[in-house]
Amino acid sequence: MHPIHTIQPLRSYRAHLVPHHVCAADVEDLADAGQLPTIRVKAANAEQAEANAHITSGKNVLRVERIEERAEA
Repeated sequence: MHPIHTIQPLRSYRAHLVPHHVCAADVEDLADAGQLPTIRVKAANAEQAEANAHITSGKNVLRVERIEERAEA
């Protein structure tokens, strides 16, 4: 029997990266203030987005946020 493959649409995610020099106690505050670096990745879900961001940047990922695409008028 052949496996069934499903195609999942890719979504855009913003990943907040944790630089090596940042104190762990300050990470959340820095992220909320917009002072952590971010990258945008495409993935089928948030878990894949987090893994892709880590592999691409080599940095730990604090969190990912799905970015909704704006409808063109």
